Amino acid sequence: MSYKGKLIMRHDGNGIKRAKSLGLAAFLLGGLSVSMAATAQESEEQRVGGRPLGFSLGFGVISSNPSYVGMDADVIAVPFIGYEGENYYFRGLTFGRHLIQSRTHELSAVLAIEPFRFKPKESDNQQIQQLDRRKFSLGAGINYRFNSRYGSIATSLSTDVSGRHDGQRLRVRYSFPLNQPGQAWQLSPEIGVTVVSKDYVRYYFGVDAAESAVSGLPEYSGDHAINPEIGIGGYYMFSERLSVTGNISFSRSDSAIANSPMVSSRSARSIILALSYRF
Repeated sequence: MSYKGKLIMRHDGNGIKRAKSLGLAAFLLGGLSVSMAATAQESEEQRVGGRPLGFSLGFGVISSNPSYVGMDADVIAVPFIGYEGENYYFRGLTFGRHLIQSRTHELSAVLAIEPFRFKPKESDNQQIQQLDRRKFSLGAGINYRFNSRYGSIATSLSTDVSGRHDGQRLRVRYSFPLNQPGQAWQLSPEIGVTVVSKDYVRYYFGVDAAESAVSGLPEYSGDHAINPEIGIGGYYMFSERLSVTGNISFSRSDSAIANSPMVSSRSARSIILALSYRF
């Protein structure tokens, strides 16, 4: 079997902006990198009629620039692990159950950790340091992907089931591969939008009365937010099982987020590089 039939990329990652500890970063990179590996296998599904099953292991690097006040860009090197089965899969942050699988349509029920949190002590701003910590949450929802020769549309919808914020998150992305399927390399530009509910925004970017009194920052509650994003991802296959993947993305925060006194910029950038081996 030639390695040139294998693809290695699905941008299913869920927000890479504020991973500050090794443990969270490992989960985060695992979720995105292994998800990319799952999509890259789509051309192989078309060629041999089935998704390769089994485990993946790898190592990668994350560089992210959080938009919270006083927090610098972060670069972390971490390991990751994933599993693809006939009915179930595990992609770092996401556990899923396949509901529909075909060349054109993919639908899954998922339970996923939302890799988004705020640790005030990591800011160099004294006012920000007085705010409450915001923890990552657990979301349950649906992931859907439509594949065609004109590109792919991926949609994910989830609601918080951890009780952190009880909010919702919708992400829609369109990507188009520049190279023909079945090649050893690929580049795929993408464009998309992420919509988060009022409860989500208030939990991660709000300042309540008690926090305002302690920190001196103005109170802020916010509203639902719509954040556009663009990016490009790619892969290169060294062999049937060994590959390297990468992704760079840029997003612009809605005014509902950018107006928060916790936020220093409307733009965010993330870069991922990962080397993986599929068993």
